[in-house]
Amino acid sequence: MSEISILVVEDESIVAMDIKHRAEGLGYKVTAITPSGEEALKLVRENPPDLVLMDIVLKGKMDGIEAAQRIHDNYDIPVLYLTAYSDEETLKRAKITEPFGYIIKPFEDRELHSAVEIAIYKHEMERKLKESEKWLSTTLESIGDAVITTDKLGNIIFMNPVAMEVTGWSQEEAIGKTLKDVFQIVNEDTGNPLEDPVTKVLQKDAVIEMTDPALLITKEGTVLPIDDSSAPIRDETGSVIGVALVFRDITERKRAEKEKEELLKDKARGELSNFVLSALPVFASNIPPQVRHNIARSFSDRFEKNMQDRFREELKNCLEKRGAQTQEDIFSCYISWLSEFFLNLGIETKESPADGYSHFKFLNCPWVDDTETSPMFCLICRAIVIRSFTWTNLKGNVEQTHCMEDNGEFCNFEFVFSPL
Repeated sequence: MSEISILVVEDESIVAMDIKHRAEGLGYKVTAITPSGEEALKLVRENPPDLVLMDIVLKGKMDGIEAAQRIHDNYDIPVLYLTAYSDEETLKRAKITEPFGYIIKPFEDRELHSAVEIAIYKHEMERKLKESEKWLSTTLESIGDAVITTDKLGNIIFMNPVAMEVTGWSQEEAIGKTLKDVFQIVNEDTGNPLEDPVTKVLQKDAVIEMTDPALLITKEGTVLPIDDSSAPIRDETGSVIGVALVFRDITERKRAEKEKEELLKDKARGELSNFVLSALPVFASNIPPQVRHNIARSFSDRFEKNMQDRFREELKNCLEKRGAQTQEDIFSCYISWLSEFFLNLGIETKESPADGYSHFKFLNCPWVDDTETSPMFCLICRAIVIRSFTWTNLKGNVEQTHCMEDNGEFCNFEFVFSPL
């Protein structure tokens, strides 16, 4: 270990020389002796020592406490106070400068040695801690995700720049506030508030990944889709002392997924439409009705085989999101599925509910010009509606009340429900 250098600040020359000899006898290097605070600052600036032995009471305009404060603020050099005064008022004033210890005069060599070694060690540990904190702070401020940390009560103690940008809160505004005041999240599907991440982490004492689709309500009131995870912060004993929340704005990802979904839907619409068109010959209107119905029945069977399992899975997901399975919920999910299915064929629809029944109206038909020569298109649409309704297990029936095949302006299906 390199020789420890010490600056002695003492206005009693005999005492100062005694301290110098004692320090050198212990193996330390005394860089200089000075009787004034002003001179001490100059010497520290010109030749920084490892430690300053500072008498609290100095002659001149600047006493030892003021000189120590300036050394602490500007040079980060540890200061050990030398004092014959141990009264509470002096110690209270000296504490403000964050000294690394006190040596009460007169003192023994072993007291000087212990105080110097402890002060150097403490300063080195503090330096490493500050470097670690600075490294951690810089890392958190530099990463692309938003980071908020809280104490174990959920009060915010840190926000990185990304978190400030995403939430709309500055760190100065957020520090000390509870997480739920700044980080307000709701379920994207239901709009209901989601549980505070701090509470979940403390309850489970584990890393928590968000599973519900979440929207963050910013300070300005806008909503952003986010992903997040939360983890406990532990001290050296393993006790939880806070929570770290990491989250990100996924607006762009959602937009990209939506665009991809639309592209896939466009492709699916084209493939589905081409399938229907290629699967059906251009039937003349004079084909016997029984033959048409046999073909429609065959199509219904193929349709059920290919689509029923998918329908039931989507119905299950829809009902889980609603949190209920009433007749109204089942029918609403069914109509949403049916509307989407026909939209994939280029057919726009509209549902008009009434008391005890509901109308499902086709607003357009991509094959309307072919209905006179190809009535099979109308029969296929009818088969899709009637067969898919049976998959719901709802008590009721469906009838077609208007049909473009009969030169009508639109198609209409009427769902009638049996009393429960």
